[in-house]
Amino acid sequence: MSAVLDERSLADLHDDIAAFRGEVSQAVDGLVCGVLGLQNDQLAPLARRVESLERQADRLLTLGRDLQRVSQDLDLERSNRALAEMSRMAPKSRTVVFVGRWHFGDNLKYAWLAALDRAAAADYECWYLPPDAKQEALVRSLGAPCLPSDWRAWTHEHFLVAQRAAVLVIADHFFPAAYHPNPYAPALFAGARWVQLWHGISIKEVALRFPADLQGMTPFLAQAFASCGRYAAFVGSSRAAEVEWRRWFAFDRYSAIGYPRSDVLLRTPTERDLLNVDLAALQAARAARAAGGRAVLYAPTFRDKALGTWLYGVGLDAIARSLAQRGDRLLVNLHPLDQREQAALIERYPDVQFVREHSDLYPLLREADLMITDYSSLMFDFLPLDQPMLFYRPDHQQYVDESRPLYDAKVAQLPGAVCDSLVALLRALEADPGTLDAPYAAARSELRTRLFDHADGRAAERVLALIEDELALALPTATTTG
Repeated sequence: MSAVLDERSLADLHDDIAAFRGEVSQAVDGLVCGVLGLQNDQLAPLARRVESLERQADRLLTLGRDLQRVSQDLDLERSNRALAEMSRMAPKSRTVVFVGRWHFGDNLKYAWLAALDRAAAADYECWYLPPDAKQEALVRSLGAPCLPSDWRAWTHEHFLVAQRAAVLVIADHFFPAAYHPNPYAPALFAGARWVQLWHGISIKEVALRFPADLQGMTPFLAQAFASCGRYAAFVGSSRAAEVEWRRWFAFDRYSAIGYPRSDVLLRTPTERDLLNVDLAALQAARAARAAGGRAVLYAPTFRDKALGTWLYGVGLDAIARSLAQRGDRLLVNLHPLDQREQAALIERYPDVQFVREHSDLYPLLREADLMITDYSSLMFDFLPLDQPMLFYRPDHQQYVDESRPLYDAKVAQLPGAVCDSLVALLRALEADPGTLDAPYAAARSELRTRLFDHADGRAAERVLALIEDELALALPTATTTG
């Protein structure tokens, strides 16, 4: 396609299309002027000819628009290749940029908040790249350095910030026009040392092991595979997990220093910890516990082929009623991909407390007395609290066949009872909690020991030490010559 475009510019092609459209219009006008002198039986062939000419003109205009989009995509790809080269050769400074995810929460939030407090003492600039205007406003409300979420608002100063950034901190895939709306951002930071915090300990095959075949290959999926590394550093929670992470991602060094999001599970949340937390859900959980009941969190993952809609068949109303009869409160946290259906679910189930979409779950997680999940990585995040879990998997075989294969080597025994139907789940919720959980306490302890080398609430401190180490590697002490 690029060779064709080089031989004949799109501008010339568009001129030709416009000229052809003009000729068609003139021909149509001439035909209209002449129809008054024609007999009725002569009009039909001319009308068909006019329709044919108009269809051809419309097809040419559509082709012109398609070619323009192709040209824009090629221009973006060329620009990003050049900007990436520029970034790799540009001198760096003690500048660290955190790339916000689709919601303000998780490892990225807590690492960035800690970096804000540490940056001045450690002598580096701490910037934030938000994905949308709402997150940008939140960051700016704290008086923190923030790049515009809209790339069209970037100034020369913002460009220089990206150019001189020595370390980039991310917690997700990061590639053009997919996981961030700025189509130039990944290229602008190509010369930085990327630190990957990721966002979940997975029991599913992800990243480089994501199931794919060439018949279903798309540019998006191909870019997602390419964005699985190569990182300067990858942060995990245990040394034992390094082999597993290297199945999924490419990185130079692995740091088993723990997740900043886990810190808030082990402390009373501060005012800044509660930024972007659903305070209504938090209060509902605390009220249930204060009244002697349990706060029960249902946190399932998504289903690829029925995003959001699959939840109508799991019995949310029956679960809520069963818990309410015991004085417990059900809170439901949907996976981000299921949240497109959240408004309709709220209308259908008014007695269910849904956690606000795109909010930070971790301060709420510590209020849960019981978690119901299925295949979500939250099962592992919940381990430091040593609270019981139930695994509600009424569609297990369908999930494994149609959504994601499981990484079976990770968990020898799940740390909670498996419920393969609504009836089984309701029975488990009505059972004595201590008796139900007793057979799984050892499995929970084994997983917690294996997956978390640290449980001290100081993961963010270690992440900041890693960032400062990466700054030193990016900016080695200059030597002077006499």
